[in-house]
Amino acid sequence: MTEGNSKFIKSFSMIERKAEIFLSQVIVPLWILTFYFFSLSKIFPAGINNVFVTRSGTYTLWVTIVLTLIFSVMLATKKGKILFLENSKKGIFQGRVVLLLLPLTPVAQYILSNRRLLSVLEAIYLFAVFAVIAALFVLVIPNLFKRIGSSQILVFLGLALTFSVINMASISSQFSWHEKGSLKIQLVIFVGVFFISWLCYYFEKQNILYNIIAIFFLSTCVSQLLRVNKYSNESGSYETDNKLLNLVYLSEPQTTPNIYILIYDAYVVNETMLSYGIDNSDQERYLEELGFKIYRQNYSLASDSIGTMSRVLNASTEFYGVRQKGCAGDGLALDLLKEYGYKTYGIFPAGFCFRGYGSAYDYSVPNEESPANLLIAGIMMGEFNFDIGFSRVSNELFSEEKAKAFTESTSYSKFLYAHSLFPGHSQNSGQCLPDNRDTEIFAERLQEANLMMKEDLNLLLESDSNAIIIVAGDHGPYLTKNCYGTGPGWVKGTSFSPYDISEINRLDIQDRYGSFLAIRWPTQDFEKYDDITVLQDLFPVIFAYMFQDLELLEAKVEPVTLDNSVISEAKVVDGVIEGGINSGEPLFVGDQ
Repeated sequence: MTEGNSKFIKSFSMIERKAEIFLSQVIVPLWILTFYFFSLSKIFPAGINNVFVTRSGTYTLWVTIVLTLIFSVMLATKKGKILFLENSKKGIFQGRVVLLLLPLTPVAQYILSNRRLLSVLEAIYLFAVFAVIAALFVLVIPNLFKRIGSSQILVFLGLALTFSVINMASISSQFSWHEKGSLKIQLVIFVGVFFISWLCYYFEKQNILYNIIAIFFLSTCVSQLLRVNKYSNESGSYETDNKLLNLVYLSEPQTTPNIYILIYDAYVVNETMLSYGIDNSDQERYLEELGFKIYRQNYSLASDSIGTMSRVLNASTEFYGVRQKGCAGDGLALDLLKEYGYKTYGIFPAGFCFRGYGSAYDYSVPNEESPANLLIAGIMMGEFNFDIGFSRVSNELFSEEKAKAFTESTSYSKFLYAHSLFPGHSQNSGQCLPDNRDTEIFAERLQEANLMMKEDLNLLLESDSNAIIIVAGDHGPYLTKNCYGTGPGWVKGTSFSPYDISEINRLDIQDRYGSFLAIRWPTQDFEKYDDITVLQDLFPVIFAYMFQDLELLEAKVEPVTLDNSVISEAKVVDGVIEGGINSGEPLFVGDQ
């Protein structure tokens, strides 16, 4: 063989070798990654993760097609022959099961942050589900395709993909994403995980990679355990420190009418509605014609549903344990009613009050959803929405269950709490939708809430006109400023700046703490006990009416708003604003 032929063969072998490397380490992994993206787009529910894999899949498909065409043309020109490599010369490094700790780090974080809601078995189940998913992409599939593609590249792609999608809910919270996120940020995270992992492998520093991942996993778990949850330490025993309980001790009510609390989520008085450009005066007039008294100066001490209603049903500013306890039917006021012979009903379109606690009502709808399944649904979607994955019932069934409870003739007194999701608050992403869509959506859903309210009341008054009937909104709809909380804690980690307290006005506070309240009392002698400042005064006033005892009004809560970071630390004290543009002025300026 001549020297020229030897050089040609050597050169041709070099070309074949490079072609094999390019095919196994670039083309095949890209096709498999594209398959990942398009498969997951069919599996993930609508949400941020679905948008991420769909958009990414489109881009990788075009890149892969172009590179495959270029590769095919070059290969045809060189007339090379491809022999797939079983493995790269560095081999499949051992101990890569440690890599699974990276995508499992956010899972551990989710479990620890919800440790009071999850049982041990549920936590194990949740961790195992995502361990299997991570192992599939990081261990199993790379091993299956090792003869046609670089096992190492597939490992790192699986690692980057599983970490990105499992961690998406946490990232979404940091950046206040809703329904879709920033593809630039998402790809930076994806590419960053892949590139760092590949570098450690390329420079044969696998042990460094293992140590980084192990330290990241452990430090995240420890920091999550040490983090102070502002609600976790809220405890106490209402057997000793609740004013209402102490005042009714060993007493019996003079009358035990049926009590119905009908909550329409984020419903507010017309003074606030008018500020949005909505006139709801016809509905208020309708209520007054039915004999309801409307409390137009009323507000809540809290700015969310559970924070509001658990305190209402505890007749206290305290939760006496987990936040859901009162809302789930285990509040002090309901315990007292049960002692007086009441049966309690909790009728909901979704199971947000029962999350991680269960139902303590004598009868409730819907059935409790597993907290582990709720977390899985949120992780798959890529964000934890207010009602993500909750057990749901249809609007028709929700109405049927209410109607059945309204019309049921019983030998005992009834307490019913029904909570409609209409009209509902904004999407709470930290950024209002363009073109004032949040307000438009609220106005549309308000019409549905008003229709539902009329149907409820027409049936209820026909079947039980001697009951105490309460129609209320639990908090405001969040339609001003950023359509979310305005303080630093609410926009931390986002591209949005918090609002200074000097920018907060009366409407911003009404928009978050304002609540609607209308009550139809069975008799006119309610007026002597009728002293309501905040929504949380409901049961001291109701019990004063039932016991015919003015002394029970001493159980009213201190009318000072709580968790005021939602309005940049402005607050309302006894109906007067403290802080912001309207400091020193009343929260509401309309008539009683």
